[in-house]
Amino acid sequence: MTHWKKYLSWEWAPLFIGFILRLRQYLSGRSLWADEAMLALNIVNRNFAGMFQPLEYNQGAPLGFLLIEKFFNALFGRQEIVLRFFPFLTGIVSLALFCLLAKKMLQGAGLYLALALFAVNPQLIDYSVEAKQYIVDAAAAIGLIWFAFPIFQRQFNRRDFILLAIAGVAALWVSHPALFVLAGIGAALVVQFLQAHDYRNLQISLGVGLLWLINLTLLYFLNLRQLSHNTYLTGYWSDGFLPLPPWNDFNWLRELIVYQFSAQFLPLLVSVLILIGWLALCREQKNAAIAFGAIALFAFTASALTLYPVNGRLSLFLIPLGILLLGKALDVSQKIVLSNRFASVGSAILLSGYLLINPFIVSAQNFIAPKYVEHIRPTMEVLANGWKDGDILFVTAWAEPAFRFYAPFYKLENVAIATSNIEDYPDGEKLIKRIQPLVGKKRVWVLFSHVYEQGGFNERDYLIAYLNTVGEKKREILKSGSSVYLFLYDLSK
Repeated sequence: MTHWKKYLSWEWAPLFIGFILRLRQYLSGRSLWADEAMLALNIVNRNFAGMFQPLEYNQGAPLGFLLIEKFFNALFGRQEIVLRFFPFLTGIVSLALFCLLAKKMLQGAGLYLALALFAVNPQLIDYSVEAKQYIVDAAAAIGLIWFAFPIFQRQFNRRDFILLAIAGVAALWVSHPALFVLAGIGAALVVQFLQAHDYRNLQISLGVGLLWLINLTLLYFLNLRQLSHNTYLTGYWSDGFLPLPPWNDFNWLRELIVYQFSAQFLPLLVSVLILIGWLALCREQKNAAIAFGAIALFAFTASALTLYPVNGRLSLFLIPLGILLLGKALDVSQKIVLSNRFASVGSAILLSGYLLINPFIVSAQNFIAPKYVEHIRPTMEVLANGWKDGDILFVTAWAEPAFRFYAPFYKLENVAIATSNIEDYPDGEKLIKRIQPLVGKKRVWVLFSHVYEQGGFNERDYLIAYLNTVGEKKREILKSGSSVYLFLYDLSK
């Protein structure tokens, strides 16, 4: 009985909630959205050798992640639940890994806060059930720090170095930002052993770093080189690069905090709490603090140099680090008011409530009513049932990947389609030129999904306004809760 109590502690309760929240989204049955569909088409339409070639639709993903996804696809088919299985499994494993790491760093209220924040974080939940690599980034960051922790605590042997070396090699195959995590860990180990004049372990650390560098070089020529030369991706993520100098405009930091922690009220206060947590970590676990600081420094420097955008889903790997530091900040507040039980409980409630209330509400709402944005399958069914010989289909550029992914399920894979190009946006005249050849046709279906809407330009409104001037709308299909739109026009008049 004592053996089971060791594992069935209250510390796992928040993680059970996190598991239920992730499972609910995984089993919701929503369609792949545009970005997922773009990557999924590369996976399902190629063999294993094709994973080593540049991806279509300007997609980029770690080579190991692609190979794992292709493995599950080859075994179980092209259903979205199959393509999302590896991210889902990684999201569940990350819950357990985070708990193990948090218990090494935190205690009391700070530990429970960190576990709860990780469990209900909307971004971590969302990307645990998407056919993309970003939750793997977060799991890799947690795992690498966990493997490095015995060395940081000076409670290690040769086996710990071997495990860290292997974990680092594996992480680089499945996660791009694992590079920053390994660089931060490596920097911390170098500082640690230099200060201790421990040149033997310094040499071992440098050897491990050299192994990681050789592995990274191999991956560069296999996979990363093509991404570094992709100008479209650079332009697409241009808003994610830090301004120089970064303190001239802290709007980037506010947006990052709002995204990562769903902090709608005083988001910069969260960054202050993270800094307090890091300073506390410096006093208690200096080597780990150096690693945390170095990871952020390397990532933000790469962003400032326009090498890696640290915003949105590409910043997911930093969320677990921030949550751990928020837990440490609560630890600090508890120690300051330790002598006053009322103040101790009050500060814990206030700080936890401030940090947890919004992510909990968002995740609870998504649990009750899962998001079905870009849920294209019901619309595809309507299209298939209403299709007649001689019909013509125009699919907008952002809807095309999802249409092509699901077309075989509705026997529409052989339907010839007209489409726009991503490069057309936001030039409305170019979009009209794409659809003009269909004017004069009797039955023209027009399918929108992931509608381009930026700078006051809305592609759906623009094209529909044009079609209303040259034809007659016969049908309009919009499934409740979904941003997928299907229209049938008579353009023969």
